[in-house]
Amino acid sequence: MTQTTKELAKFVASTKADDLPANVRLDATRQFHNFVGCTLGGMTHDATVRTFKTVLPFTGGAKTSLIGRKEKLSAPDAVLINAQASAAHAFDDTHLSTVLHPAGPIAAPLMAEAERQIISGQNLQLAFTIGVEVACRIAMALTVPPAETQVGWYMSSVATPMGAAAALANLLKFNEEQTLHALGLAANAAMGFRETHGSMCTSLLPAQASRAGYMAALLAAEGVTATSASLEGPKGFGQVFAPKAHLEHVTAELGTRWEMRDNMPKPYPCGIVIHPILDACLDISNDPTFTAVEIDNILLRLNPLCLTLTDRPEPPDAQLAQVSLQHWSAVALVRKAAGIGEGSTEAVSNPEVIAARRKIQVQPDNAVNRDGADVTIKMVNGKTYHRRIEHGIGSLKQPMSNDALESKFINQAKLVLSDQKSQNLSDLCWQLEDLDDVAVIMQNAQP
Repeated sequence: MTQTTKELAKFVASTKADDLPANVRLDATRQFHNFVGCTLGGMTHDATVRTFKTVLPFTGGAKTSLIGRKEKLSAPDAVLINAQASAAHAFDDTHLSTVLHPAGPIAAPLMAEAERQIISGQNLQLAFTIGVEVACRIAMALTVPPAETQVGWYMSSVATPMGAAAALANLLKFNEEQTLHALGLAANAAMGFRETHGSMCTSLLPAQASRAGYMAALLAAEGVTATSASLEGPKGFGQVFAPKAHLEHVTAELGTRWEMRDNMPKPYPCGIVIHPILDACLDISNDPTFTAVEIDNILLRLNPLCLTLTDRPEPPDAQLAQVSLQHWSAVALVRKAAGIGEGSTEAVSNPEVIAARRKIQVQPDNAVNRDGADVTIKMVNGKTYHRRIEHGIGSLKQPMSNDALESKFINQAKLVLSDQKSQNLSDLCWQLEDLDDVAVIMQNAQP
């Protein structure tokens, strides 16, 4: 039997800040900056508010801050709410080969811990990097060929408990044995299936995973143990979650090839496979000769995966609209925008958007890239608009620029903070690596 769990624990416990290449540190800062912005944007989302109201009467030791709310909660409850807010609008980030959204569940426990002790930006950046890397590799072990798993598992809550535990283990300077137990405890908290997509549970699951990973690390710090072969054991994580796990993905080139670099911030608040369609639709909608009310029909030629995940012609509410390619295509053409407002209940029920939605035909096409789309719109006067996107914004070929990330952050921050506080907080997040005490970020994230 391989010793996958032990090798992973050694990597987590032994990696130091100086081991991170400059491009990895830069990507970690970009992903962390995106996490804070998305948490601000999602703190007032209905799903987050309902969870907050649920835990508030029961929270004890309320000393830990929320990003975008003035109230404080216990550390585990703050982890839950901050992580859920980061995912509430589906605006977060995606590890493209696994469709994992790791940054929020990894960052939320680190920020809670930053109010329990002084933590430098460099140490938080390192721990965040380690946590995202571990979560990505765990998800790869289940989903990336030759691995085979059940398509129903929701990787954002299956893989992130171990990522969160790994991040805390590195931050708190666990030895290899403590780290091994933290990973094992977290592995036993893996959960969640995709049938919940399109409901409030979509953002709640990774939040619960984040809190579970946090608690796994705290338990390990107190000496609570788990098996030494949680990943590779005959009745362990790999065997349970995949008919054919490929655990070599967990340790192959560990520490030299960084999977976290393939974790990309999202340009739009919806399912990642919809994004290239939006690139095409927004480009068409901004043509001065285009008018949405004159559309006769819309043909979307898409990779079959997009249809498998997001073919929802008549989403009944804003939650299901997050994963409806028809809604986002239509709203982008009608409103010439694709931000948080375009995913609202008002936008979903807008008569013009509904009319455009009903003119959409979809066609699966294996010749279209997973991060691409082909859109053809025929107008009532016979004119045709066509756009083909080979690789959408937010893909490996076209990552978001820092300027685009800045605009995304500010637009979300302004939902709960003043203009000046929004800018100040963004600046602090960009300066993460140089901060002496990252608690200053939490102090500046209060409305």
